[in-house]
Amino acid sequence: MNIYDISRLAGVSRKTVQRVLNNAPNVKPETQAKIQKIMEEHHFEPSAAARKLSSSKPTTIAVFIVQNQERYKLYTDDLFYSAVIGGIVSYSNSRNYNVLVSIMDISDTDQLLSLYKQKSIDSGIIISWSNVQFIVDKVTEAGFSIGVFDQNNLHPGTMDIPFPYLDNRTSAYEAGQYLLDLGYTRLGIVTGDMAIPASQERLDGFLAAVRDRGLSVEKDHIYYGQFIEKSGYDAVERWVRSNDLPEAIFCSNDLMAYGAIQASIRLGVSVPERLSIIGFDDLLISQYTHPPLTTMRVPRVEMAVSITERIIDLMEGKAGNAMPSPTFRAALVERSSCRNAIN
Repeated sequence: MNIYDISRLAGVSRKTVQRVLNNAPNVKPETQAKIQKIMEEHHFEPSAAARKLSSSKPTTIAVFIVQNQERYKLYTDDLFYSAVIGGIVSYSNSRNYNVLVSIMDISDTDQLLSLYKQKSIDSGIIISWSNVQFIVDKVTEAGFSIGVFDQNNLHPGTMDIPFPYLDNRTSAYEAGQYLLDLGYTRLGIVTGDMAIPASQERLDGFLAAVRDRGLSVEKDHIYYGQFIEKSGYDAVERWVRSNDLPEAIFCSNDLMAYGAIQASIRLGVSVPERLSIIGFDDLLISQYTHPPLTTMRVPRVEMAVSITERIIDLMEGKAGNAMPSPTFRAALVERSSCRNAIN
């Protein structure tokens, strides 16, 4: 049963059925009632594509959560992106667009392009920790538009794809400066997965801050981990067990910092009296840790709104592809997990 069958049974044109599906006002009440009755009798559930056939205005944006389940489950294991998705949905709704959220594995993304071809969506935004350049290439080569939330998931120089640019290096540099300004000289860092460019950028920025003060970070004080609590926990545990705990550490995201705090509590290391800890993200829970976490706030809602606005403006012909992507920086949020080295 499709809209052609409905139109035949109702004795009306296909366009009239489409108007009813889209709640258009220019349909006689008795005709609308007749069509709706036929649909109910035949348990007809119109597809999104069927609803969109009579409308030339774009109505739906997809959020594609592309994860590598062999390594992580981004949507369930990471607290960062809930605010991002909320920002995309809120702004889209304010512009009268619907949002479809789809979760898929990096190894099977065929459904992504299918949604475009079925006219279920008009554009999309990819959220991922993986390099998604091949997906973007497929979509753009097919003539559709798409944006990517993280610039690090594209090849350098991909400028015609909407994305908000987070200056990880400068943000991490400022985190390092903050610890140095507190008077610390023996610093450590817990990095993210080095296959993720943001991890390298944050490491580079932090090391540059230390180097610019004429200091260095000992090799053993660089713990290469992943963006999860366990990495922060394991780093502190290793340093304590080897009697080589830094004075202060920069965790490349807040989840790591939570793990570092938990390890400190378990091992009897007082934070911040013995170990100062600064994170990166400013997740909601950061203000409720014990002690509350000093961190670098990533403006993720603002970034989400920025990319969504750009996507919608492109669909509505209000922006050109050559528009530069806006640059964002993380900002220091001081709480209680750091203190002056000399009190």
